[in-house]
Amino acid sequence: MLVHRLSELSRADLSTAGGKGANLGEMVRLGLPVPPGFVVSAEAYAEQARAWGLAVRLSAHLASGGLGAAASEVAALFEGGELLPELEGAIRDAYRELGAPPVAVRSSATAEDLADASFAGQHETYLDVVGEDALLLALRQCWASLWSPRALRYRAARGIDHVGVNIAVVVQRMVPADFAGVLFTVDPVSQRADRMLLEVAPGLGEAVVSGHTTGDVYRLRRAPFGGPAAPAAAPPDGAAGLGGGDLAIEEREPREPGRPAPSDDIVLELGRLGLRLEAHFGCPQDVEFAVAGGSIHLLQSRPITTLGAAEVEPLPPLPELTFLQRKMAESNDNDRFPVAPMPLDQWGFRIPIPAILRAVRFLGLDVDEADERALIEQVWRELFVLPPVRPTLRLLALPQKVAASLRDDGMAWWEREAFPRILEVCAPVDLRALDDAALLRRADRIVETTAEVLGERFERSASQLAAIALRIPVALAVGPKRADVVMGDLLSGLHTRTSDVNVALFHLARRAASAGPEVARAIRDGRPEDLRASEAGRAYLAEVDAFLDEHGHRETKGIYLSAPTWRQDPAPLWGLLRGLLDAAEPPSEEAGMRRYRAALDEVTRKLRFVPGLTDAFRRTLDRLRRAILFRERSHFDMVRSFTALQAIVAELARRLHERGHLPGPGDIFYLTEAEIRVWLGDGAPPLDEVKRLIRRRRATYGVVNGRWQKRAFRVGGSGDELRGIGASSGVVRGRARVVRDAREFDRLKAGEILVCPYTNPAWTPLFTLAAGVVTDTGGAVSHAAIVAREVGIPAVLGAAGATQRIRDGQEIVVDGAEGRVVLLGQHAVAELVQATQESALPGGV
Repeated sequence: MLVHRLSELSRADLSTAGGKGANLGEMVRLGLPVPPGFVVSAEAYAEQARAWGLAVRLSAHLASGGLGAAASEVAALFEGGELLPELEGAIRDAYRELGAPPVAVRSSATAEDLADASFAGQHETYLDVVGEDALLLALRQCWASLWSPRALRYRAARGIDHVGVNIAVVVQRMVPADFAGVLFTVDPVSQRADRMLLEVAPGLGEAVVSGHTTGDVYRLRRAPFGGPAAPAAAPPDGAAGLGGGDLAIEEREPREPGRPAPSDDIVLELGRLGLRLEAHFGCPQDVEFAVAGGSIHLLQSRPITTLGAAEVEPLPPLPELTFLQRKMAESNDNDRFPVAPMPLDQWGFRIPIPAILRAVRFLGLDVDEADERALIEQVWRELFVLPPVRPTLRLLALPQKVAASLRDDGMAWWEREAFPRILEVCAPVDLRALDDAALLRRADRIVETTAEVLGERFERSASQLAAIALRIPVALAVGPKRADVVMGDLLSGLHTRTSDVNVALFHLARRAASAGPEVARAIRDGRPEDLRASEAGRAYLAEVDAFLDEHGHRETKGIYLSAPTWRQDPAPLWGLLRGLLDAAEPPSEEAGMRRYRAALDEVTRKLRFVPGLTDAFRRTLDRLRRAILFRERSHFDMVRSFTALQAIVAELARRLHERGHLPGPGDIFYLTEAEIRVWLGDGAPPLDEVKRLIRRRRATYGVVNGRWQKRAFRVGGSGDELRGIGASSGVVRGRARVVRDAREFDRLKAGEILVCPYTNPAWTPLFTLAAGVVTDTGGAVSHAAIVAREVGIPAVLGAAGATQRIRDGQEIVVDGAEGRVVLLGQHAVAELVQATQESALPGGV
């Protein structure tokens, strides 16, 4: 056939429709949004070329290497030669069938859009072609572009036979684009398999692709591309498919202030479509698109051919896990470790690992020293578990140790002895004035001192095991089904340092709202830099700076050297302030205290018939509550050690970069501690070798972090319901707002239900706005649970896959007592509410 509708084609038709046409036909078959059109086939070109005697005319030029002469002869022939009547008629008929609209006319060579040669930009495209005669002229010009000097040189450099290549031409209805651009499903600039790169600008995408317009750049976080061996089947209903739930906008670079830009929803939907194409075609894709009236139109998709072979470092196979290790992996502390550590983060792990192993031995278990060394020296971690442990006779003394820990005043020890040691080693100094050796000695002292303090802190925290014993009388009093919820309420109403930070942040937002319209406007618009333009704005910046002096060491993405604090990256802080501008009331612990008092009254009333049990229960509970306060306070303070280490790492990065040993300061996190020590001593390899090392480790980290995420944030539940841990009782129905990381804090509006992968203390100011909380991971004694109970909002934690199953803006019901989340639109709410009312606590919220 001379002409084919796009709907008649698939990628099996490469020889007929060329790379672009075959891929578009495949996309139409997948049900993707592709503008309608047709393809003038490669057979049509071949017949016309034979009728014109093209091969004979060009043979002498090609044999002598006269590419310029060949191009000139083709241009004259294709401009003036007469078209075959049956071909011209078929093209005119197809154009009329399309409705004779403005069309885009694109070349589609049979050697185009292949995995190892894209031919991008080698052949011509013509836009806004109107009328049959103009279409036929554009067709001739596309054919002629197969023989342009540029295309001839491209094929010659790759050993592709000129005469053996034919060309099809794609004709599609023009999209009146509001925005257009290109999406790379793997970032070809940074060579990162866990990032997408999107460039978009107002108007037609050809300007972006050709470089005539510089578009706004978005980088999207994604599950790393794992290769084509087992691509996920594309879902038939147009769902995102592979990795779609992991997408989040991580960076944006607007090129022109004030220029219109597509919504975040459009950007994320483009990412999901790109992932679906990648999964279907089995390799990373370069996707051109247009957006008109809020609808996406895909214009082409081809393999990315500029990635090269980004080598991945060998990853040791995971050992066979013991029962205890499996339990640790399943309950990974994802509010502290939400992402995989980078190589340099292992330096920071020299603080918690020895401390944890000290606590393990204190409890009565033992670990081989060789296993301990291997754990500390490990570079890549796909999950965090302790080595195998062996019980010893010391385990028999555990009850006495827990009882002694309950009697111990941990807070007094912390304030009198431990915290002053932390402050001493982290005291501010001029790091630039230290030589390399002194800088490293300071780091070693911080690590050693903090590890010692943390180890003793863990020993003194054995009292928290009393929660296991307390659950027994609670279960006797209220029944096993309600025991976990009541235990959570018994630990409500605790005033922590996190509470202080959240209250201070609320009042900081209130002062912005009252400081003048220019202050509130700058924060609402996400442009805190505008505050420098007014006196009120500068005064407010001074208040923010004072807040950061006291609380700027708060972590945002885990206790890692590579995770910036509020002081280092205040963007999440500004996002919190933007959301809190609409908060009407400050965070209050009164709701939590009401829960605590109601739960305590219910349990003790039912235990009063056992002599002495009520007093013992109250006494043990009081000590357990004090132990949790000690844990929260000491965690808040100990983060200062990591902040001090981060400052040292930043100084080391500056020195290595200025000495020509690092491509960029941020690359330091792909090095190990040992490499840094050697490189400071003039042992650095050549910069080209360093660049290859960094590139290899970037690729490796993408794989490792992808595996970490899949284990930590697994998909769970089925149908219209998710199950998790009921961490704060109550029932709420509302609109879900999916917030995937700290840079999206400002998306949450008052009264919405916060749905997120995890939380740590930096997230908890959002609870002032939220009507409820749902997380992928977490437990009843996590930061999220404690603060949710304080402010009196329902919370379901550890609802595996919540951020993937719950759509942004979807109506959901959160039952914090039952640990249940219902996705509305499919299930009746009345049954849930009735069931919850039957099991609700007296006096509960």
